[in-house]
Amino acid sequence: MGESNVVAGFLPTTHGLHFANRFPPGPTLRLGPLNPRWFGVGDAANGLCGGMAWFVRERFAAGLPIPPDTQAPANGSPLFQALVRRQLKSLEWLRAPLGFWWIGAFGPERTARRSRETEWQRIRATIDAGRLAMVGLVRHQGLNPFNLSRSHQVVGYGYEIDGGTVRLRIYDPNWPDRDDVAVVIETDLIRQSTGEALFGILALA
Repeated sequence: MGESNVVAGFLPTTHGLHFANRFPPGPTLRLGPLNPRWFGVGDAANGLCGGMAWFVRERFAAGLPIPPDTQAPANGSPLFQALVRRQLKSLEWLRAPLGFWWIGAFGPERTARRSRETEWQRIRATIDAGRLAMVGLVRHQGLNPFNLSRSHQVVGYGYEIDGGTVRLRIYDPNWPDRDDVAVVIETDLIRQSTGEALFGILALA
């Protein structure tokens, strides 16, 4: 029989946000009368996956309910601003973007190997300690930092191991109200159950 574990009590359908990571164009930050998008900073249409993932983890740890909203909050609303604050927090003073860049910079074989040998072990240790794990989904390759926008942040809450295959259960802000979304780590392949391109995973804070 394989090994498995789960953070007790957590399910995306209950504790995840009930709207998808899809926001209309608009600034995430405001600089007085200036639109920060003029400088290439902070368009909500690019998504707030990190903010949504951090928000969900914080609310669950504090025993607080998730807002019932099924539509993404309006730009500037209290919930929107809460997600933006956590989006900034998820960057960890640029440590997270640098981690994404480094793991995807030198080819898919290296990305997959580090994912299996190092990043998965860190994620598993967090779940085994009873805590939700912040997980980066590496969907870019190469040295170009502008490709980082393809990658994604989710929450890991459980896993099953069957032989050489790991099924990491995740709350994915792109797929609200689903308990069946997972990252599957096999000996020769890493994939997401929903079909998006995936080269590897990254253990975040």
